[in-house]
Amino acid sequence: MEVKPFLKWVGGKRKLIPQLEAKFPKYIKSKEFTYVEPFLGGGAVFFYLITKYNIKKAYLNDLNDKLIDCYHNVRDHSERLIEQLKKLEKDYYSFEDRKSYYYEKRDEFNYSKLSIKKSALLIFLNKTGFNGMYRENSKGEYNIPVGSMNNPLICDEDLIQNISNVLNNNDIEFFSKSFEELIIDEKNIFYYLDPPYMPISKTSSFTDYTSKNRYKNDIELQNKICEYCCKIDCSDSFFLQSNSYQPDFFKGIYDNRFFFDKLEVTRTIGADGSKRNKIHEILIGNF
Repeated sequence: MEVKPFLKWVGGKRKLIPQLEAKFPKYIKSKEFTYVEPFLGGGAVFFYLITKYNIKKAYLNDLNDKLIDCYHNVRDHSERLIEQLKKLEKDYYSFEDRKSYYYEKRDEFNYSKLSIKKSALLIFLNKTGFNGMYRENSKGEYNIPVGSMNNPLICDEDLIQNISNVLNNNDIEFFSKSFEELIIDEKNIFYYLDPPYMPISKTSSFTDYTSKNRYKNDIELQNKICEYCCKIDCSDSFFLQSNSYQPDFFKGIYDNRFFFDKLEVTRTIGADGSKRNKIHEILIGNF
């Protein structure tokens, strides 16, 4: 049974799983554990762990309430979601002006309330929009332009059903709140953090991911993430964090308190295809 992200997501970790797995705390490989992911996104690490390891309970969070509602609808209303996705897919391929159809559905997504239909539209926009990106303007409106793929797979029925089965057959709770609020009162929990990265340039800020972002700038956000990691450490639990490769900056704010490592990454989503080369990311952990 194939279980993998059903959405494309900028910064997704699916291709990095082998490198990340080598850095996971050893105890999760031999016994049951509780798992927390405060920045869920496409959920590549979670989907891998839930099929390969013994998670007794998972707490999954993302500040994007449209995304979390989509997970709810995949779990609770998969058949109705698939039905609506099939209709969107059929209409999209039969529409002569696909660009106009995309923008019509983008407007519909922005002005509709949380619902199965809105989740179907989110998946549709994710598959047909530019490079699988998600971004909101100050009004909370999704504003990614149409993409250029000729024949995107919009409704992956088998994958959605498989994920629905996994979400229904395991003890999983979803949240849409600020990450600092997600501290579980237990010991020996494994937290994996894939937060908005510290920008490596003035044009690479991730603070427009959602209009609900409460931080004034990227440095304030990274300092709050540091405080969160220190709380996890003080609660006798374990964390592993991915971020952009800026060792001097991170060793400064973490005061060399934890371990630092680096991964080699190939960019697969970006505005400029010529820049899809190998870069490094930093790993920060307390074990």
